[in-house]
Amino acid sequence: MQCVILAAGRGSRLSRSDSKPLTPLLGVPLIERTMRTALMGGATEFIVVTGYKADFVRDFVTRLGRDLSVPVRVVHNPEWEELGNGRSLWHARAALADGPFLLLMADHLFEAEALLRLREAEVPSEGLLLAVDRGLDRDDIDLEDVTKVLEEEGKIRAIGKELADYNAFDSGLFLCTPAIFGALERAFGEGQSGLSAAVMQLAAEGRARTVDITGIFWADVDDERAFQRAEEGLLCRVRGKTNDGPVSRLLNRPISIRISRHLARTPVTPNQISLACFALSVVAAGLMLYPAYLALLAGGLLAQFASIVDGCDGEIARLKFQGSAYGGWLDAVLDRYADSLLLSAMALHGWQVSGSIWPVVAGFAAVTGSLVLSYTADKYDGLMKERLKDSVRLGRDLRILILSIGALLNQPLATLLVIAVIMNAEVVRRLVICRDSP
Repeated sequence: MQCVILAAGRGSRLSRSDSKPLTPLLGVPLIERTMRTALMGGATEFIVVTGYKADFVRDFVTRLGRDLSVPVRVVHNPEWEELGNGRSLWHARAALADGPFLLLMADHLFEAEALLRLREAEVPSEGLLLAVDRGLDRDDIDLEDVTKVLEEEGKIRAIGKELADYNAFDSGLFLCTPAIFGALERAFGEGQSGLSAAVMQLAAEGRARTVDITGIFWADVDDERAFQRAEEGLLCRVRGKTNDGPVSRLLNRPISIRISRHLARTPVTPNQISLACFALSVVAAGLMLYPAYLALLAGGLLAQFASIVDGCDGEIARLKFQGSAYGGWLDAVLDRYADSLLLSAMALHGWQVSGSIWPVVAGFAAVTGSLVLSYTADKYDGLMKERLKDSVRLGRDLRILILSIGALLNQPLATLLVIAVIMNAEVVRRLVICRDSP
């Protein structure tokens, strides 16, 4: 589906960059976020309307289009400074085929699910659909700046920033038919050049409907406060996964997301983070091999720090659209190596200090249970996907925390026994509860 992106404005209220569409937010320019998310939502071709700093925007989206292997056509609006965003859309008409198209704003962030809902809805004949948010109690909305909507039974009755009576917010996400250009022309004839005026033209004819996206993230990045709110919103949505264990949710993620906020602004990649965490674990294991308490303590604390930072690779991948199947697999492989090294190092430490073979035996049981638990994870998660929403998931985050606490308490044998019992018991539990799963 064709997708028009309006990127003509100056954005004078956001002074982080000389070009608002090219302003990086958590390491990714605003217009790149829009384009990449639109691809995930079903866009197959882009028409970008430029205005201020047109050459810079044109060069950037052209390169991005080549990188993403998606057609990008750039049209220029020479009237961008004097007239409204409706005029920018008007200049895109010649580049559009005769059919519905997505209409987005370069400075509006959103989740792909919002576009999927738009595309699943039935667009009115010779009309449009507007994605609206009915969450009027949202505390991250600037009521003085947001475009408000009054809707009734899914039909737009009024739209504008100055509405006193409204029941939804305009998200800036549209699915339009070519009839929008006729509505624009009529609005121009009445001396109005804003997009909202054209929407009202169609609304008056009963051809402007709404699609509810309440609960789906979107943000209009107009000024510094909105920029900060958008950052927080994105970070909130990448801070965890459905299969995170309790230690990750309550301890690791709140710290790793703060690290990721800074890492996102650097060129570091998720795979580099995975490799760095593995290197930290190797150093931690090396420290634990020394038969001294301080070495054991330092190794345990470093292992926990590596476990926290290990969450950053996935967070950066989601924040910067750098996720890949290989990256996830690489991270899993390195984690298995790291776990084996850390548990084996603690076992050898205990053997050296006590002279007893039991830390080695307990270490073997802990390593075996940890590896088998990891092996069963994908199958378990797949079979128990619905039940996992309300269940406690035990995994790497828990065993590394137990290891670091054991190092602090200087109890290698007891620590390894606890890990061995918990990990192997969890494997048995999974085998039992998944036995009758389809």
